[in-house]
Amino acid sequence: MINKEIFRKGLAFKLIISIMITLGIIFILLFSYNLLITRKIIVKNLETNAENLTGATVARIDKVLSSIQKIPDNFAPIIERHLDSEKDMKDMVALMVSNNSEILGACLAFEPYSRDPGKKYFSYYYYRQSDTLAFKVLGNDQYDYFTLDWYEVPKELGKGVWSEPYFDEGGVNQLVSTYSVPIYDRRNGQKKFAGILTIDLSLDWFQKNISGIKVYETGFGFLISKSGVIVSHPVKDFIMNETIFSIADERDSRDLRQIGRKMLKGERGFGEISYKNARNGKPSWLAYAPITLNGWSIGVVFPVDEFMADATHLSRVIGMLALGGFVVLLILLIAIARSITRPLRQLTLASEKFAMGDFEVELPVITSKDEIGRLNTSFISMQKQLAQTIRELREASDQLQSSNEKLEEYNRTLEQKVDERTTELQQKHDELDAAFHKLQAAQAQLVQSEKMASLGQLTAGIAHEIKNPLNFVNNFSELSVELTQEMLEELGKLSGTLAPKDMEYLTGIITDLQGNVKKINDHGKRADSIIRGMLLHSRGKSGDRLPTDLNAMLAEYVNLGYHGMRATDNTFNIRIESDYDPALGMVTVVPQEISRVFLNMINNAFYSTAQKKKELSESYFPLLAVSTRDLGETAEIRIRDNGKGMPAAVAEKVFNPFFTTKPAGSGTGLGLSISFDIIVQQHRGRIVVDSVEGDYAEFIITLPKT
Repeated sequence: MINKEIFRKGLAFKLIISIMITLGIIFILLFSYNLLITRKIIVKNLETNAENLTGATVARIDKVLSSIQKIPDNFAPIIERHLDSEKDMKDMVALMVSNNSEILGACLAFEPYSRDPGKKYFSYYYYRQSDTLAFKVLGNDQYDYFTLDWYEVPKELGKGVWSEPYFDEGGVNQLVSTYSVPIYDRRNGQKKFAGILTIDLSLDWFQKNISGIKVYETGFGFLISKSGVIVSHPVKDFIMNETIFSIADERDSRDLRQIGRKMLKGERGFGEISYKNARNGKPSWLAYAPITLNGWSIGVVFPVDEFMADATHLSRVIGMLALGGFVVLLILLIAIARSITRPLRQLTLASEKFAMGDFEVELPVITSKDEIGRLNTSFISMQKQLAQTIRELREASDQLQSSNEKLEEYNRTLEQKVDERTTELQQKHDELDAAFHKLQAAQAQLVQSEKMASLGQLTAGIAHEIKNPLNFVNNFSELSVELTQEMLEELGKLSGTLAPKDMEYLTGIITDLQGNVKKINDHGKRADSIIRGMLLHSRGKSGDRLPTDLNAMLAEYVNLGYHGMRATDNTFNIRIESDYDPALGMVTVVPQEISRVFLNMINNAFYSTAQKKKELSESYFPLLAVSTRDLGETAEIRIRDNGKGMPAAVAEKVFNPFFTTKPAGSGTGLGLSISFDIIVQQHRGRIVVDSVEGDYAEFIITLPKT
């Protein structure tokens, strides 16, 4: 047991471990480099093969689509020359279907009432039914083809267009994509839109071409339309029921959503993405390329485990060979280490006994002339010198012992004195810290008082300056109303001397003038009321307390704030959820002050949601939730938005005067400070804020009901 323990901790063990770790690191580096190079080569070849595969498939489909869409392109001018012959037009439409096996059906549809004034719908439709050519007349109240995309889009664009895939209910009753070409009446030197010539291509044709794409054992191809709808896919339930974006959302794959956007933009590429394909759930990569003629896009899925199979097998073989080499090398190292370290183990055992105080231990006899033999000779010499030194040290130790006892006694006394002084200093520090916090609180209160005093003086000065000219506006507008009334009365006395037409004209002008002056007077009184409120607030006073319906007031100012926001940004929209407690009843407050609080908080909520909408676009929809609750002797009002919210550091300062997070010129920082004074100081209520940054912000107001 002793020999094994020494071996585990000895030089042999360290030597073997050091060599094995070094070789292991070298192997891991070589193995990683080999794996990296192999992966790069495989991925490079895969990119080339993916590009060739998607390119060949796109070229094949483009070639067929090009030849198919040339058919209506070539027939359109011929039909335009035979617009007077219904038989010739029917024969040409039938010929388009019968001579081209890829075409499922063809239609010639005319404008309403253009062929027969008494007939709104007029169209010929030939299509394949089993092995025969069938005919029907399209158009009725259930199949109003004038409103369908295959008719409207080429009519507006004036050129041939491929439609999105759709189920042609009322036509061929299959999933199809339609290529439509406009027809014009070019007689009498004029060009007039006459109708649309179409061909229908079955989605089965696309699915047959795409299903022919074979990638390793489980890879596959798929096809999406211009809007991202799945047109062809091995999972049949996906076809026309899913989009590439809905699949990305189900699998929580941002990479697949990003590639979907590139496919809709008509880009091509090869993406190494974190995507588990819908067919078997295997991690896969994706190649994609556009079909230029109809704007659709092809995707090809490459299973990672299959195209990396060779590299994985090579890695396993290299790993097994390396493991075998390590075992052989370990055996050789153990054999070599034992031959070198056996004399060292004997010397180590003797040294351990020597260290335990057995200075008479017999050291091993080592006759070799190498480093180990010289080390053993040095140990024998050291043993003799050490015995002499120990004797001398014992004598010195006795002399030092008495000195140590005195020093220990002094140390105990010194520690006691240090502890007492430390306690005294800590008490002084605590007293200074408490005094400093009191000073900070007093300073903050002084700054707040000074700011509010300055704001009150500024508000009073502005209100006084505006009130004087406003009094003139109100007084002279009231006088003007009376004058216009007198003018109407005097004009009535002159009715016999003026022509009726002149009398009517003058009466209309004076009536309009009277209405305008009344509006000036009404708005002047409203401005005067606002200024009186400003003066009352600046003097520390307020208006009269009145029983007020807070439910109606809150609803009114939500509507006012919304229309105010829409006036500055006509793109702004928000969902408003309200929950007003009918049991709340009348609450005694100062109406003009409480309305100011409501409007300020509602405007802040609209501003926050509008800013978040600009950042997140379609992935976010603004929401404002307002509610009231009857809490017995108090009323509770909650105003919550799902905007940008605020961090805790901002929430602590939000009621401070002049504090704002809005950019310069967009806010003064006084709205919430004034609201706090109105609720807490004036109405003896409470106002608190609850917010999570990036999620929501909610202001909760509690007011006494009497």
